[in-house]
Amino acid sequence: MAADDLLIIGAGPAGLAVAWGHPRSRILEQTGEVGGLCRSIEFGGGVFDIGGHSFHSPYPEVMARVEGLMHGRWSRQRRDARVFFRGDLIAYPFQDHIDQIADAAVADECRRSRPPTGAPDTADNFEDWIVERFGAAIARHFMLPYNRKLWARDLHRMSRDWVGERIVGSQPDASANPSRTRRPLEAETQIGYPAQGGFGEIYRAMATRCGPIEFDQTITRIDPKDRTVHARNGRIWAWERLVSTMPLPDLLRAIDDCPASLIADADRLERVALKVLLILVGEQLRDQPQRIYVADSEVPAHKIAFNHTSSPSLRQRPVHAIMCEISHSAEKPVAPDAALEATMIDWLTDAGLVGDRGDVVETRWVNLDYGYPVYTHERQAIVARIRAWLEPLGIHTIGRFGAWEYVNSDACIHQGMALAKQLTPGSAAPWPAQPFS
Repeated sequence: MAADDLLIIGAGPAGLAVAWGHPRSRILEQTGEVGGLCRSIEFGGGVFDIGGHSFHSPYPEVMARVEGLMHGRWSRQRRDARVFFRGDLIAYPFQDHIDQIADAAVADECRRSRPPTGAPDTADNFEDWIVERFGAAIARHFMLPYNRKLWARDLHRMSRDWVGERIVGSQPDASANPSRTRRPLEAETQIGYPAQGGFGEIYRAMATRCGPIEFDQTITRIDPKDRTVHARNGRIWAWERLVSTMPLPDLLRAIDDCPASLIADADRLERVALKVLLILVGEQLRDQPQRIYVADSEVPAHKIAFNHTSSPSLRQRPVHAIMCEISHSAEKPVAPDAALEATMIDWLTDAGLVGDRGDVVETRWVNLDYGYPVYTHERQAIVARIRAWLEPLGIHTIGRFGAWEYVNSDACIHQGMALAKQLTPGSAAPWPAQPFS
């Protein structure tokens, strides 16, 4: 059995980027398509992105390669996101648009409780950081209920070492390179999207630049001594080096003789599970924003994406695809699917976002056991211990749940590009050998 120079588990953005940058690689993919969490689903003429996506990046080399890959089949526009607050849509982010709050008393309370500009961040957990950074009123009215709804857990258990890349109004990391550090999306952010089809078209195009991809391969065992990977269907592959984008707990359980203590470490890594409701509406919805964020506990979804606002070609379709993302965990269980669906459709029509309940043509559900990695206080140390054990075995782990980082697809591509450079001595590939952790 000839060994692959580089065997890659997972055909999501990170795995595809490694394969694109390495001339002798093979990808094993559990499902029947590429894209991972960035795949698109189409039915009834509607195009749905799982979780809702758009493309933007602080990495010029990533932007250049993706836009070049799409050969002009690319659309750009200003991001349009809103917050649903007490029956009204106000501009995103909430903390920068309190002047749009209809209740003057609430708006005044939010203004008066804001901390002075330049106040230092001293909190050591996410909940206390929100209050310290934005003031008690903004925290109480939106930031805390929204983030509790999104993260589905006690926010005191979360660190605050990720907020600079995600939350508008956070202090940037003074030690970071500003040209390569993600900043939170704001009103003037320009976003890209495929000119035809869904977000998954990026990854279908990437797949054409890669070596062989073998689909429907569920990995059940990895033998680091013989350097073999075994699939549920009995297939076996030999490898010189292995790149995995599998979630870390699943990866460690598959590896022969992995220390029980390390598996226990991986099991302490926390994640948010998602239920994604896809709603096909039998009419064009031209004036809706791209995203709506909702903190109200009565509305199951925290994020709603109107996917046909993503490009001119999707806007022209006679139907519209709406994605509703619902977080859940053991600490935050959710109602049965039928109840969630009825509540979301009622809310969309009552809020005037869909004309009539009868306009809903079809609904489907996508369940994601791995939705968002959670930045607990021990996450960084656990991931470091796992990588320190894996890398001497010739196993590298990257991607959202391979690195256990709350990263977008562009950062996953950057991780893959950097690792491909590292594993390809003398490569002339046009990307720098940057750390991928």
